[in-house]
Amino acid sequence: MRGYRGLCRRAVLLAVFPGILAIVRPGTAGGADWAVKTIPRPDGRGTQCVLESASRSLSDGYETTTVRIILDKTSVVIRSASSLDESFRDIGLVVDEREIVPMDRLAGEKTALFDSKYARLVEQFEKGARVRVQLRFWPEWPATGQYSVTFSLMGFTRAHSALSACP
Repeated sequence: MRGYRGLCRRAVLLAVFPGILAIVRPGTAGGADWAVKTIPRPDGRGTQCVLESASRSLSDGYETTTVRIILDKTSVVIRSASSLDESFRDIGLVVDEREIVPMDRLAGEKTALFDSKYARLVEQFEKGARVRVQLRFWPEWPATGQYSVTFSLMGFTRAHSALSACP
């Protein structure tokens, strides 16, 4: 009987241990949240490198949607699967406990741009632990309130260096 319990404990540890390693091993959990990708340029002339966060899910007041943060070499972009509502002027980014950095403008219905604050945001991202994306959705529907989702900034600095080195 004792051998059976020991065997069961070992089996549980072996099943759980790789998951624990994935959580605490440096450079994997946080680094996997940020990736440099090559995408077509908006003007259709070749490709460009961007730094993209992992996608996060949240409610938009009516259904579940997704949000991600994308950086190129001049802009920080918040891209949502749902239409954004800029009428309240409170769409923005909050790094750790700092002040909100409001968006500059919308680019289409689902993309918030932060051009003028790019250097400030990159500096905050490199020094910070997390960034909260604050959003409002569905300008054509009754207002449902403000929604936010948090992204880890672990691995951001290394990934941003890779973006800077990308041609």
